[in-house]
Amino acid sequence: MGKTSSLSNFRQKARSVSGTMWLIDAGTENILCGNVMLPLNYLCWLPVRISLEPLSTLEQSHGLKPGGCKVLQRYYSLHSVGMSSGTHAEMLVDTLCALVIANPQVKKVKGCLVYAKTQTHNTFFDDRWLENVAEACGIGHWEVLSVSLNHCSSALSAIHLLKNSSSKRGEPMILLTGEKAFHSAVNRLDNSVLAEIPAAMLLNAGPAQWYLTHTAVKHMSSFYDNHRHESAARRRELYASLEQDYHDFYLSVLDKFNVPADSIDAIVPCNLDLPMLERVVEKLNFKGILFTRHVAEYGHAYCSDVLFNLSGLLEDFTGKKILCLTMGMGVTLSCVLIEKNENSEVLHVKSSVSS
Repeated sequence: MGKTSSLSNFRQKARSVSGTMWLIDAGTENILCGNVMLPLNYLCWLPVRISLEPLSTLEQSHGLKPGGCKVLQRYYSLHSVGMSSGTHAEMLVDTLCALVIANPQVKKVKGCLVYAKTQTHNTFFDDRWLENVAEACGIGHWEVLSVSLNHCSSALSAIHLLKNSSSKRGEPMILLTGEKAFHSAVNRLDNSVLAEIPAAMLLNAGPAQWYLTHTAVKHMSSFYDNHRHESAARRRELYASLEQDYHDFYLSVLDKFNVPADSIDAIVPCNLDLPMLERVVEKLNFKGILFTRHVAEYGHAYCSDVLFNLSGLLEDFTGKKILCLTMGMGVTLSCVLIEKNENSEVLHVKSSVSS
């Protein structure tokens, strides 16, 4: 049966799973860091299965009024959102099967399938749903694990939590993401609407051109209830401070990784708050690529953003270092540093973006 992990036991599990993690800073707002060389072998998402729905058509599904559309278009450059016609299980099976078909060797070995999701999505742990997904794709003998760690940062946090276990066992890991925007109470934000875009990443399945080398997670416990007890004006003030937190996290993790800030060639963020992202990179004097190509068309796809954004970046990327960075409600900042392996004979990261 699939297992779940909550934020309350995340730190305990992280310390026990990863022998190279260490705790930085004192108090309630800590950064958990870790390093391991984990090959990135394959990225998979299926844009031909995703329909791009104009914001003006989302009043019934997302409760989005005309005034809200104008705000999202004018201030956040959002024009449409990606939606899947399949059920939750169907869209995950389609994506995972595409990955397995492209990498048939995974059927012959043991591994771990990890589904990362937000806390808003109930996935019925008592009915073997994730095991059924694995079996439908030919990897029913794999261990399956469903994790709901810290909302939209859960995918990168799952890598942080499980990477050392995968490396030590010498087994591949598939990270699977994608959720249904099933109710207007939870499928839109002040600065985005939520999309249905499944994606998958294959790790530790042999030598690769790109390796995940460092990870970090910082949980800001003061935002545990999103300051609901505060006035609207005070909440806006507190959330405005997150821009500085995002900036400081970027610099602090690179310092802990012993990686010069000017050596980062690309930042892959989640598809949220484009104006804030642009202000942060300007303040950082960042000269590389801020990958925001998918924001306007696809919207924010829960935990999937970084996976399909990274796939898009690598189509024509010539740099050597990529920092993937997410901010999940709660608030949790998670990041993964990906570096090019100059000695690898593998010519490129394989990626599936077809039917």
